[in-house]
Amino acid sequence: MNSRSRVLQHVLRTSLRVGLTAFVGFASVSSAFAGDKPRPRLITVTWENDLFVGDDSGYTNGLGVTWARVGLAAFNKENLPSWLHAVSKRLYISSMPEKARAVSYTIAQSMQTPEDLENTELIEDEAPYFGMLAWTANLHAYDARVADTLALTLGVVGPASGAEFSQKLSHRILGSDEPEGWEHQVDNELVFQLQAERLWRLGELSFDNGSGFDAIGIGRVALGTIRSNVVAGLSIRYGRALERSFPAATVLPGRESNPLVFGAPGSWQVFFNVLGSYVANDISADGNTFRDSHSVPLEHWQTMLVAGVSYSFGRWALLLSAVDASDSYENQPEPTRFGSLGVTVSFYSA
Repeated sequence: MNSRSRVLQHVLRTSLRVGLTAFVGFASVSSAFAGDKPRPRLITVTWENDLFVGDDSGYTNGLGVTWARVGLAAFNKENLPSWLHAVSKRLYISSMPEKARAVSYTIAQSMQTPEDLENTELIEDEAPYFGMLAWTANLHAYDARVADTLALTLGVVGPASGAEFSQKLSHRILGSDEPEGWEHQVDNELVFQLQAERLWRLGELSFDNGSGFDAIGIGRVALGTIRSNVVAGLSIRYGRALERSFPAATVLPGRESNPLVFGAPGSWQVFFNVLGSYVANDISADGNTFRDSHSVPLEHWQTMLVAGVSYSFGRWALLLSAVDASDSYENQPEPTRFGSLGVTVSFYSA
C-alpha cells in the first residue's frame, strides 16, 4: 500500500472515530441545556487534525463542541452563570455602549505527539506528548465596524485530560498502530488563560450580485499558563453576507460558531489570514509550569497562515480551513500544519 493510500485509510478511520465522539459530545451538550434553561442559538462541532494536510505528527488532533447565543442586548444572569456575570459586569466588555452581544462556551480536548509514535523512549529533541481538556467562556461585544472578545479558559493537562486514553482506545478499535510514548507526557496540572481580542473591519467592496470583499485587522493578547502571546494580523475575505460573519472572523475561525447560518440563503466566504505573534510561554513546548518535565526551547517569534472556505444552507453551515505555521520550538522536525472542519447548526431563526 503506497503512502497516499495509507494516509487516506487513516483519515477514514479517524473520521469514524471523530464522528462517534462528536455524537457523544453533542448529546452531552444537549442534555446540559435540557429542562427550564434556554437552549443556545448555535452549536458547532469542530475537528482539527494534521491528516487533513497529509501529516501525522506534532499537533495531531483536537475535538471541540461550542454552543453560543447571539444578538443579546446585554449580559445578564439569564445568559451567563451567576459567578461569571458578577465578574463580567465590572469589565469593559459589558459597559461598551451601542453594541450587540453574544456569549459562547467551548469544551475541547487536544493532543500533541512526536513524529515516531512507536518509540517507547523519551525523545529529547521533540516536544513532549501533551494532552489538554479545557472549558472556555467567550464574551463578545460588536457593531458593524469593531468586534471585541474577552475569553477565560480553565482546564487540565496531563493524564487527567484523557488524551492518552482517547488515542489508544480509538487506535485499538480501528486497528491502528498504538502510540507507545504516552508515559512521557506532561504531568497533571491545572491550567488557565485570559484572552482579549479585537477585530476592525477596515474596509469593504460590494458587487451588484451580492458578493464582495472585506479586510479585517486582528489584534489579540493572551496571558496564562497555557500560553501567553501577542498576535497581530490581517484577514482578507470574499463572499456573501460578510457583515453577518464579521464578529467571528478571528485568528482561527473554525474554533468559533459560524454565524453564516443567519445570513442569506447560500451564504459563503473564502478567507485568508496572515498573522504574526510573540509567544512568551507555551505549555505544549515548555512542559509543566509548576514542576519539572520534558521541554524544548520555545521559538518566541512565530507566524501563521490560515486559508479556508465556509458555506451555509438552511440551519447548517460548514467551515473547512488549513493552517500553515512557523516552528513553535527550535529544531522542530516537522512543520506545524493541520486542517479544521467545523459544522454549525442553528436552533432558532434569526
